[in-house]
Amino acid sequence: MPRRSPINCPLCQSPHVRPARVRGFREILLKLLGYDCARCLKCGQRFMATPIGSLGNVTYAKCPRCLRLDLSVWDPRYYRASFWTELKVWFGGNRWRCEPCRTNFVSFRPRKRKYAGAAAGEDQNPLPI
Repeated sequence: MPRRSPINCPLCQSPHVRPARVRGFREILLKLLGYDCARCLKCGQRFMATPIGSLGNVTYAKCPRCLRLDLSVWDPRYYRASFWTELKVWFGGNRWRCEPCRTNFVSFRPRKRKYAGAAAGEDQNPLPI
């Protein structure tokens, strides 16, 4: 069963989309602006997906596998990290985990505050006093 993504294919509207490799100078520039290369698993269409939600989400970390923004932290005691992953952490990278696709990764970007307390069970929208 293909993984579901928060992005839909512009041709067939299927949610079964996977990230694709960047090709060419134009796509490298768009990647720096927050766009993602994607490919539909149903029709095979390759396209540049707009930043999830809004341009404000470009500065936040997202899962490299499914492009979600709801991330939690992973503990190095329970997961074995590669040398390059540990090197990124040593240089100040953050350890993030995407619970839906169970991917551990390191990013220098912070996670979105809306999702920061979701893993710990904190209230995301506290009522004003």
